[in-house]
Parts: sequence; structure tokens; C-alpha cells
Amino acid sequence: TAQPAEPTKRSLRVQTWKKIQEGKVGIGFNGIFNRIPAFVDADKAAALLIQEEEFKQAQHIKVTIDRALHDFKEQALLANKSVYLPSTRDSSALFLKVEVPEDATDEQKKESLRVQDIQKFRSEIGLDSKLKLDLVVIGSVVVSRDGYRIGRGNGFADLDIGLLIELGVITPQTAIVTIVHDVQVVDTLPVNLFQKYDSPVDIIVTPTEVIRVAKRLPRPSGVFWELLSERRLKILPVLQQLKEQLEKSGKTIALKEEDTDVEQHQNSRRRRGHLRRRFQRGNPGRTTSQTDNEQQGENAQKRAPRRKGRFVNRRRRTNKSEGDQSGVEVGAKSEDRKFDEAGAGERRPKRKNLPRRDFCVKLSNLTRDIRVKDLKTELRKRECNPLAISWKGHFGKCYLHFGNRNGGPSTQEDVDKVLKSLNDLSLTITTGGGESAPAAGAEEPPAENANAPVQTKTINLNVELLKNRKKADGNVTGGEEGGNANTTSPVNGAAGGEGGAASRIESVDTTTV
Repeated sequence: TAQPAEPTKRSLRVQTWKKIQEGKVGIGFNGIFNRIPAFVDADKAAALLIQEEEFKQAQHIKVTIDRALHDFKEQALLANKSVYLPSTRDSSALFLKVEVPEDATDEQKKESLRVQDIQKFRSEIGLDSKLKLDLVVIGSVVVSRDGYRIGRGNGFADLDIGLLIELGVITPQTAIVTIVHDVQVVDTLPVNLFQKYDSPVDIIVTPTEVIRVAKRLPRPSGVFWELLSERRLKILPVLQQLKEQLEKSGKTIALKEEDTDVEQHQNSRRRRGHLRRRFQRGNPGRTTSQTDNEQQGENAQKRAPRRKGRFVNRRRRTNKSEGDQSGVEVGAKSEDRKFDEAGAGERRPKRKNLPRRDFCVKLSNLTRDIRVKDLKTELRKRECNPLAISWKGHFGKCYLHFGNRNGGPSTQEDVDKVLKSLNDLSLTITTGGGESAPAAGAEEPPAENANAPVQTKTINLNVELLKNRKKADGNVTGGEEGGNANTTSPVNGAAGGEGGAASRIESVDTTTV
């Protein structure tokens, strides 16, 4: 009999994600795999944590940006605690402090966590800060009752805790807490899976209980530079800044020579054919023809020239019996194929098994200088992930299409979550200065406006729920033709409002939002 495979961190993650999926306790349109999962009753877990003595005595609390911790961040602000969030990747700050006015209402405090302008309610905390954290709250994928924790696999949470320990921001008196669902808690985990850089936890909070680790496990002693590559330091400028400070003080730091750091989804994306051929020929950064000419010289010229187009019009050769009528037959088949493509849209679907679109949200009051990139950025910050966007910015509106990515119809709870994330939706755009590109369909700005002063304005958008979107009289509303990049069709009713005039709908696939 075959021996069972030894468990790995990856196998334990997948096993937990499947348990969450089968138990139907995960939430979010973007799925639960390959991430710190958001789960139901996270607000109950946050309510239990704020009752603990560690929270009541804490003043400085750092929380990661995982969605499962959002309710706790709100409760911490409402309790007048100083809340700190991770800094952006391109920032040299250690972390960011959420700045809330003293006379702010509870709703304004909650809004400060959802702002798109980082400079508005955030202040940077640098390496020279003498701040001491009282509480650190992180997310997890799997956690054991004796304190071992497994994250999503990038290592950024462990690296962040090691950096804070190196700087003395996290002290032995700092409690490290994780908030998870009950299905994410196991009795034990294999000890041999954990290394010196893995960060354990002191307290585990679920929607039903608070688990205190009986014996605290050893924490990382700091940053292990010999395990970091040069590329990882470029991703996190704060590490590069700390390395330069330590080297100026006389400390010798040696980084990992071979870059084996793996980023999220780096290996899951399939390379396209032409990219794969480049790697096989030995030079991924240059064209195939350049590599061939260098390696093979004159022999490369004897090879047949590469096909220019990806698709070739392969017409069937006519036989003698068909005669001159073959051209008519081919033309008729071509017309039929065009008709099938325009009507049924079944030729070469770009993707199979697309999620069903159950409801649609209409956004109006868009101005001509708003681009779809601005909307996508705002949706990411609000953790709103539509299946597709039908952009009609030149008419001042667009449509967000939603559905359940895990299969099955969307529930009223899903609709309420989307509407909650779009509450008080506004976009902040910068005009003038000659740097921003014109909106789709807009004319090029005159040359004299190139040196105009930069202005920032906030535009409030109107949100309207449109349920059970369907095609009517052959009109395309973006709900069924998400695979077509550009579609022209008459629009009427709530979808268009242009009196049946022909208009252009640009459907943008936003799976990566």
C-alpha cells in the first residue's frame, strides 16, 4: 500500500480553503482560494476581541489589510484607539496611521478606512519612530491551538513582523492576535514545517471563542537578510532603507545570491505560445528572429519565414465539378459565418463556464474627464469586484455586472454587500498640468492648456440597482455579451436613456480587479 504523502503548507492551505468552500462560510465575489479568506460572522469575532483585556489596555494597534479584519478596524477606531495600517509597496514608510479628527462622528471614522486619497486620513510612520505597538492583529489561513500559523504563502506578514521586531516596534509585551473562522482552527500542525522566520500567534479569536496559547512560541529575532533577494528589497523600499542605515553603521549584510522568492500567481499564469518559444530558445527578452540570427548565422536565413498573422484564411480548394460556382459557395458560407458571429456569438468563446450575471448596478453622473482606470482603482479600494464593466463614459454612465463566482444564483445578501461597498461612491480626479490623457471620445486638449495648474476635484456618482438584466429586442446591455470588447447596438429603457439612438458600449473584463 502506498504511504500517504507528507503534509505541506500548501496542502494544508488547500485543505482549509476547501473546508471553507464546502461549509459555505466564505464570502466575496473574488473567491477564497490563494488569499486570506473573508468569512461570515467576522463581526462577531471582532466583538469578542474588543471585550478582552489586551484590547482594552492597548492604545497603539496595527492591523493588516485583510478583508476579514475590516470589522475589527472599525471597532478599534470607534473605541478611540490609534490604528495603524501597512504602507503601500512603493512607500518607504514603516506603516500608516489612520488620522481621524477629534470631533469626528462614528460614520466619519468608518469612512476614514475607505478613502481613496491616502494623504487625506493617513500619516506616514518612518523608521526613526520610537513607537511601541501594544497589539498586532493579522489574518491567517490555518492556525493551530498551540500557536502555529500558516498564511497565504507570500511571506510578507512574517517579514513585516520580523522587521518590526528588528526595529523594536514589537516588544515582548506586544500581543499578536489572529482572527479566523472556526473551520480554520486545528488542534496541531506539523512542527517541522515551520522555520525560524515564521511568526506564531498568542491569541486566536473566532466567532464563537477566544483561544489563548498556553505557552508562547519563539518569535523571529528580526530580519534574516541571508534569506532575502535583491528583488525583494526593491519591492519593499523600507527594507532597502533599513539595509542602507545598517551598512552605514558598520554592519555587513549579505543577501541571498540566487533569487528564489516566489510572488503570488507568478507560476499559475500560463505563458503564451510565442513567449514559451522565446524561453526555449534561451533569450526571453528578445525576439525569436534576433536570437536565431546570433546563434545560427546563415542557417537562420534558410528557414521558412514565420507566419505573420495568428490566423490564416484557409479556403478550401475547389474541385473540377464545382467550377465557377465554388466562389459563390464560399461567399455564402462567409456571410453565414458573419451572421452567426453577430447573432449567436458562439464562435471561439474567449472563456468557458463564465459566471452567470444576476444583477447590474448603474453608475451615472460621470464626467468626460473620468476614465475607466479611475473607477477600477476606486472599486479595488472598496473591495467591490464586478464580473464586467460596460463603460459608456461619453454618455455619463456605466454598468457594473455582478454574479456569484462560486456558482449558483446570487442572494439578497450578496446584493446588499455590493450596495454597501458602493455607498457614497465618489471619484477624485486630477485635471490640468498637461499630464492626464483625454477621456475616451474626447478631443485632444489645446497646447495652451498644457501648462495649466493642476486641480483636484471630487465627483459624486449616482448608484442605481438594476436586477435581472436581460436582452430585449436584440439590444445589448453588456449583461450577455461580456466577451465582446466593443459592441454597437441601440439602447433603450433604463440601460440607455438615449431615445433608441445607436451608441457604443465598451465592455471591459475586470476579472483582475
